[in-house]
Amino acid sequence: MKKATFAALTGLIVLASAGTAHAQNSRLYVSGYMGLNIPTEHEFGESTTTRSGDIETDNTFSFAGALGLRLSPTWRIEAEVSYRNNDIDRVDFQTAGGGSQKLGGEHSTTLYMANIYYDFDFEWQNLYPFLSAGIGLAWHNVDIEDSTGLLLDASDSSIGFAWQLGSGLKYRLSENTALTGGYQYIGTSDLEIDTYDLDYSSHELRIGLEYDIPVSAFR
Repeated sequence: MKKATFAALTGLIVLASAGTAHAQNSRLYVSGYMGLNIPTEHEFGESTTTRSGDIETDNTFSFAGALGLRLSPTWRIEAEVSYRNNDIDRVDFQTAGGGSQKLGGEHSTTLYMANIYYDFDFEWQNLYPFLSAGIGLAWHNVDIEDSTGLLLDASDSSIGFAWQLGSGLKYRLSENTALTGGYQYIGTSDLEIDTYDLDYSSHELRIGLEYDIPVSAFR
């Protein structure tokens, strides 16, 4: 999955360098994104067994949709909803003699974000760089399936604070459409899943498409 995503981003850059830039048509737009979600190790503590360590989850695809409004040529805001579902792979114990064991289950995360973007007012080879930041809510659904006999099974949901920081490049295909490619670092508040306390953060590589809504009041 990593190779496919990097290939898509490389293709975006090649396409951008061969085209001609266009001015935006509207201040109001919708956008869709697809990405590769790369989670960090989730530190955990389990109160019943008093064991702790790191839970590792596999990489997965993410999907997002957003409604955006350009406040100026350089500043814009978005309301975004995104989703990713990672399989739980293994656990690395820091207690009970250490060691690493296979672990099953899955961890899905839905983010409801209010994002702000800064679009730099210069371009290079028809590529326009941007920075992003956002805050919002994270809804986690976690199922932990233990076959080691050292931990407890768990299935629960947790809602908490979420934030992101990112950067990327944009290429405008026409007056109504633009391609984007970028990176985000995502963090959330700690999760309480039954008797587990977990932290959460991830890296995300994204490609996306923006479409300007042709509403005269927003031009």
